[in-house]
Amino acid sequence: MKYMGIDYHKQHFVATTVDERGRIVSKEKVSTDRCSIREYLSRANRGRDVKAVMEACYGWEYFYDEAAPCVEELIMAHPLKTRLIAEARIKTDSIDSESLAQLLRADLIPEAYAPSVDTRDKKALLRYRSTLTGVKVMLKNIVHSVLARNHIEDPAFRRLSDKFGKKGKAYLRSVRLRGNDTEILNHYLDLLEDVEAKMRLVEGRIRAEVRSDEICDLLKTLPGVGDIISMLIRYEVDNIERFVSSAKLCSYAGLVPRTYSSGHRTYQGRITKQGNKWLRWAMVEAAQRAIVNDPGIKAFYTRIAEKKGSKLARVAVARRLLQIAYWVWKERRPYRAAALFCV
Repeated sequence: MKYMGIDYHKQHFVATTVDERGRIVSKEKVSTDRCSIREYLSRANRGRDVKAVMEACYGWEYFYDEAAPCVEELIMAHPLKTRLIAEARIKTDSIDSESLAQLLRADLIPEAYAPSVDTRDKKALLRYRSTLTGVKVMLKNIVHSVLARNHIEDPAFRRLSDKFGKKGKAYLRSVRLRGNDTEILNHYLDLLEDVEAKMRLVEGRIRAEVRSDEICDLLKTLPGVGDIISMLIRYEVDNIERFVSSAKLCSYAGLVPRTYSSGHRTYQGRITKQGNKWLRWAMVEAAQRAIVNDPGIKAFYTRIAEKKGSKLARVAVARRLLQIAYWVWKERRPYRAAALFCV
């Protein structure tokens, strides 16, 4: 068996191959166009005896999809954990690729999860929807700033709870502001309506996906979890079997507290926020809805909020929801027992 470490960059990659005794067999710098990747790796793996490793990095998906079929096995390395093992004062592409190859030979690679093409496609759709939501919020804030500098005093408009509902938009289209602001306001409203139309289309596609997914149906039984959140949890986790416990899943979402321990003293701080930010966001969103709609969760939230404040209580609800989601998914049974929040 030969072991190949790959240091990938946008325009090129450096591949170092070592044998079972750690001696360098080859080291080459290769272009990252498709033909060069396939030609080099197929030639290197001619005896079907090359095991390769690359770090998870920006744009890894393209290289991984092209390289994986050309070698016996391609492993994705966790970049932060790899650096803890093989930190070097002198850092070059050549040294990095050789270090990866030697770590792979010694079976010391901290492996990162590489989701399938289908899973990445679903995640891209969900993140596209999230991006549109951010653009929508930004445009609404800009419209508010245009109105603020013109000091809109109409009592009927100011009483509206939703300034961007049917009545609100009709008023905004009719109002006359000073200078260029009328034209600017209408252009921002055009952009907002265009974003909202795209959001309706993508949300329709997401709901169609959810209807045909058994796991999403199970996750939707949790309080505060609807179509969007259920699909986001489903595909950000992807494979529940890679987590040996609900605590590991919560750690992956960055919903566990930092722990400082020295001597006989142990202190727990704020949550780590290290891990999957999309999953963490989904659980906090679900928690905010669940607190309003579910009496058991509301009681759990209130009890913690009285002692530690509303922010920590909301995070505690998010963590408990994720723990329950783990067992709902793992055991393939819907959520029913609100008593889980009363312990």
